[in-house]
Amino acid sequence: MTWWPPGSTTSPRTCPISPSVASTSRTGYRGLSMQGVARRAGTGKAPLYRRWPNKQQMLIDVLAHQPPGSQEAQADTGQLRADLIQILTQMATAMAQPVGRSLSALIVETVLHRDRHPQAAQAVIESLLEPRLDAIMAALRRAARRGEIRPGADTSLLAQTGPALIVHQQLHYGTPPSRAEVTEIVDRVLLPALGAAPT
Repeated sequence: MTWWPPGSTTSPRTCPISPSVASTSRTGYRGLSMQGVARRAGTGKAPLYRRWPNKQQMLIDVLAHQPPGSQEAQADTGQLRADLIQILTQMATAMAQPVGRSLSALIVETVLHRDRHPQAAQAVIESLLEPRLDAIMAALRRAARRGEIRPGADTSLLAQTGPALIVHQQLHYGTPPSRAEVTEIVDRVLLPALGAAPT
């Protein structure tokens, strides 16, 4: 098993400890430990500590490069509806993967209880949520320039609506929306709120 050395430029998507962090994270942030991750990964703690000084930094690094995250290309299809469907489907698909499902509980815990884990919660917001919202905001601004949506509709509040509905379904039903359901969110909720019509 290979490990990222400090300063490595190896693709974080191939990080060998991601599944181990995800497996350990099922017990929540409090239950996440360097020792537990090392045991799951079949190694000692020393290689982990050479790469990360503590579990918080390890979690930040892993979360930052798990989709939905900053490494995904921003959609730019030339049409708002297609952009939104692509962005939100990427998010839902990633959350349906084994690592995504396991990390979901950890993400929710750190954000909902940010008073207990403020730095970890901020890392989740900056690494996972903000890049997604930035991609949606960019799509809304492009749509506004093209005249696809009503003036002033490109707001952060409307940008949060799609991701919020995906997370809501994940929390309540244990599974994110399908592509068909994402399309329905876009057509029945987002586009009408933005003053745009389905095409």
